Amino acid sequence: MTSQTAKRTLETLVGPLAQTFPQFERDTIRHSDQLTTERRTNPELRNMWFYTADGPMYLVEKVDGIDEAFLYLGRGETNSVFNNIEEATHQLIRTGNYILPKEKRGEIDAVIKAEDTLKVRLSDLRLQGNDSQWRYFEIGTANYDSLNEHQRGVAERVYGSGDDFVENMKMFNEAGKRKLRVYVLNPAYVKQNVPQDGALARASWLYNFELDSWFIANDSYVDLHFGLRGVRNVAEGDAQKLAGPIADAYKTILGSPDQALRAMTPEIVTGFLN
Repeated sequence: MTSQTAKRTLETLVGPLAQTFPQFERDTIRHSDQLTTERRTNPELRNMWFYTADGPMYLVEKVDGIDEAFLYLGRGETNSVFNNIEEATHQLIRTGNYILPKEKRGEIDAVIKAEDTLKVRLSDLRLQGNDSQWRYFEIGTANYDSLNEHQRGVAERVYGSGDDFVENMKMFNEAGKRKLRVYVLNPAYVKQNVPQDGALARASWLYNFELDSWFIANDSYVDLHFGLRGVRNVAEGDAQKLAGPIADAYKTILGSPDQALRAMTPEIVTGFLN
């Protein structure tokens, strides 16, 4: 992130993901761990539901000759839904899954090979629940040492790592939140729905404090009015960067406002209002 970007203000926009995402500088959109840490000093964020920049992608891989379901939790540039926001959200709303077929193997491999992607076998998470599509594991905010290494890895990815994890658990516990949940897809569902040599992607949510700040790595409801937080494409007071005929048109209008007004027709007025 450049120093110019770092000085700009984080904002939250509320709306369907496909509408809010294009309004942000992508590399500034907050992940779940960043939002959780910011909630320590910005209590207003505790009351909001967020889409996050975390990118859950599910694959089926052979382990000792047996099919196993894996979660690859990507960040930033490897978020598959963000990489194709219109098509991905359309598929998620219509079918519940964003499918990456084998023809998109390059995009799948980019997630797999990224240094900051977290890979975990779902069967290692000691999942609970009996839903046909999702499962979860719990994090005790006062006794998180009971997590196994795989659960702890996901927990720190979602709620902050190192000292931030400790402080964030303390924040939750002091707020009366004794158990958090991380939701993922049911391993059986993954095996049934991931295409051969392909992958299945979902979006991600972070709940508000009222619902114990659960993290959802299996979101398909991307048309809901949730928050997305980051730095806007155009900072307050900045001139939007335009080029070509649109920029020339604005220059003409602003350069000769009286003439522009005289040329104004009801149709033009209606067009601008629309």
